[in-house]
Amino acid sequence: MYFYKKKQMWIFTPEEKEAAHNISTIDYLSRNYGLTFKSDGRGFRCREHNSLFIHADQKAWYWNSRGMGGGDVIEFVSKYENKSYADALVQVINPTQSDTVSYAKAPEHVEPKKRELLLPPKTQGQYKRAFAYLTKTRCIEPQIVDCLMHKKFIYEDARGNCVFVGYNKTGLPAYAAIRSTNTNHRFRRDAVGSDKANGFYLKGFNKQKLYVFESPIDLLSHATLKNLESGNSREWLDSTRLSLAGVSDNALKHFLNEYPEVEEICFCLDNDAAGIEATEKYMAKYADMGYKVTREIPKLKDFNEDLVNIVNVKQIKK
Repeated sequence: MYFYKKKQMWIFTPEEKEAAHNISTIDYLSRNYGLTFKSDGRGFRCREHNSLFIHADQKAWYWNSRGMGGGDVIEFVSKYENKSYADALVQVINPTQSDTVSYAKAPEHVEPKKRELLLPPKTQGQYKRAFAYLTKTRCIEPQIVDCLMHKKFIYEDARGNCVFVGYNKTGLPAYAAIRSTNTNHRFRRDAVGSDKANGFYLKGFNKQKLYVFESPIDLLSHATLKNLESGNSREWLDSTRLSLAGVSDNALKHFLNEYPEVEEICFCLDNDAAGIEATEKYMAKYADMGYKVTREIPKLKDFNEDLVNIVNVKQIKK
């Protein structure tokens, strides 16, 4: 840790950041804000502010009456005192007292035993129903779908659903999103035992830039749009893309830990209230962590709607 005079800012090592992340939120709030806590179910509740709850790991917290929460004490200081992530980190580590003040470390979190991933059984024969749904209804380029089916990233289950498989770094299936191919029957869930922190992702030749989406279909739609824009059917292979399976950034945090070569994150979340709010939140968060952040906003609600609209307009013009 040292003070960079040219930019008037503190520079912290990754080890110091990790140490700050592991500080007990209870200990920090007790020492610095004079708050006290009592055991309550699966965590700890503040006596002075009944709606402030600290999880059992003593790091994550939620303040119900204020509608805010976070995963560690740095986020608490950032949100409670309206500071940037970097300024909150400086306050938590407190360089003027770091040699004399030592905060308790949150207890080691013991991960519960994970359930085995149970992939739904595959249909017999070719994946005609899933292929037609993705290429005709969703307008994703057939070559992309065919390639991913061949590489076992996508398949059709015995009930005719489309299954998107996410693999971990060792190449084993860790997550699967199941989506109905019946447009009249909305069905979507994750396979039993799915690790949502792993997510569905496709690594491209460019491993320094990562595109982030809410769903696998938006991910594939974006890939198709890049092919259409460039006129190159192999353009999609250049980019690395990740689906969050919603707007939580758990899969993003996991991916960045697994693949530290990422330098730039491009957020491509939905163009609706939840997507816009998440994009703004994560752009600030990951910029403070040192990543270059950008965004691509779909013209309609999401990139699949954009793709379907473009394809339909082209067909009308013909």
